[in-house]
Amino acid sequence: MKKILFFIAAMLISASSASAVSYKGYGELNGGAFIPGSYYGTGGMVGISTSHGVEIIKGLFVGAGIDANYVTFTEPGSGRYGEDESDFAGNFAVFAEARYNFLRNHRVSPFVGMRLGGGYEGVEEQGCFYFSPAVGVTVNITKKFGLDASFGYSLWSGKDHNEYDYYDCSSFHGVCFRFGVHF
Repeated sequence: MKKILFFIAAMLISASSASAVSYKGYGELNGGAFIPGSYYGTGGMVGISTSHGVEIIKGLFVGAGIDANYVTFTEPGSGRYGEDESDFAGNFAVFAEARYNFLRNHRVSPFVGMRLGGGYEGVEEQGCFYFSPAVGVTVNITKKFGLDASFGYSLWSGKDHNEYDYYDCSSFHGVCFRFGVHF
């Protein structure tokens, strides 16, 4: 994680000396399915994210941000009479992001993006690795402002220490639609 943050900081500092570099920010809302793995049952998720950085060259954004999600899932046999019970948790991540718009000079432009980082996974209540690729489309309203819509996948993966001194790897997945603005 320290290497990723150092790399992003070095990229931002070196990019700031170039004349084509400009600030860019994103704000997004998301919603979709939360797939917690083999033990828990599938649920839903809603969240918010923001990222800020620079456009190094026309169409290539590099920055950092935060992602916070509220997730629901089913916990088997945890109810009063051994019934399945609904539960909820929060997932939070700090990430480095890269995004590339293909048709930069057009009003409508497809893009691909990738987020890598770390955070807190609230189902097992542990630190985790965060990975989230996305594909989408940007609608530019002005040169500095536009709307974004994307389809993304999120992975929160961590190791949990259980009562038998074993480390269990737990992975939680999310599939969502993201809607937001760039400025």
